[in-house]
Amino acid sequence: MKFTKKHGFMTLGAFAVLFIFACLPKRKMQLPPAEETVYTVKTQKITRSNLQEYLRLNGTVKAENTISVYPDMAGKLTRVPVTLGSYVKKGQLIAEVDPSSPGTYYTSSPVYAPIEGYITSLPLTSGTTVSTSSEIATIGNIKSLQIECKIPESKIAVLQNGLTAEVTLEAYKKESFPAHIFRISPVVDETSRSKQVYFIFDTDDSRINAGMYVKIRLNTVLHENVITIPTDCIQTQNNQKFVYVYDADSKTVSRRNITTGATVDGLAEVTEGLSDDEIIITSGMQVLSNGVKVREIGSQETNNAEGGQ
Repeated sequence: MKFTKKHGFMTLGAFAVLFIFACLPKRKMQLPPAEETVYTVKTQKITRSNLQEYLRLNGTVKAENTISVYPDMAGKLTRVPVTLGSYVKKGQLIAEVDPSSPGTYYTSSPVYAPIEGYITSLPLTSGTTVSTSSEIATIGNIKSLQIECKIPESKIAVLQNGLTAEVTLEAYKKESFPAHIFRISPVVDETSRSKQVYFIFDTDDSRINAGMYVKIRLNTVLHENVITIPTDCIQTQNNQKFVYVYDADSKTVSRRNITTGATVDGLAEVTEGLSDDEIIITSGMQVLSNGVKVREIGSQETNNAEGGQ
């Protein structure tokens, strides 16, 4: 194929055009600016409130000054002239035991009430063979009831006479009965590693009977007028607890290290790091970092709090 002058000029022209474009200044492409991410969060305004610590316990209602009665002699229980719930006076006959055996005869041995009160237990019936260790009856003052319960050794540091409690009964679950500690055992039981504690009801109530099973909420330490926040909003990094504080003007958050005190029922007392009326992030804080923008979708104020162990 022969190249003519015309072809030559066309080739030179193409190279010239390419050369001119290559020499033109290069312009960088500008992308539109990226939009700043705004995170959705829930907030809570800080206020001061009371935080009540308490213990959950179980106990049994018993008659005060309950005494078990035993016979002086072994033999056959021949007579029980009292019934369950009977009122007896001190020295009143409550049973008779015949100590006779085949070939011998003895006068019946009487069993007397050592105190006045009510018969709260009659475990044996006439005709039963008894020994001097057989409980014939239990007598107590059912007009003066008390609650007995055991408290673990690990919790006894907070115990003191006068601590208040709310008591609930299986028969009246929706109602609480106020009580308080009036006696604490001076020793720890070596087997159960617990202390025996006694409560009395603040008011008499005919619905409460000896032998009832009860649940007790014992109020222990009260932290008054303290800053409390939900434990769910507290994060930890390198053993340092922190929360995010919201700035309503800039709509940004900042990380704030805090120190906590008592923690009860999902609430924590903050002893250092936060001030009254500040706003903290309570939901959505896992993706946050210092200075990011946020949008509130809900807020609330703290209320008086009571919690237990």
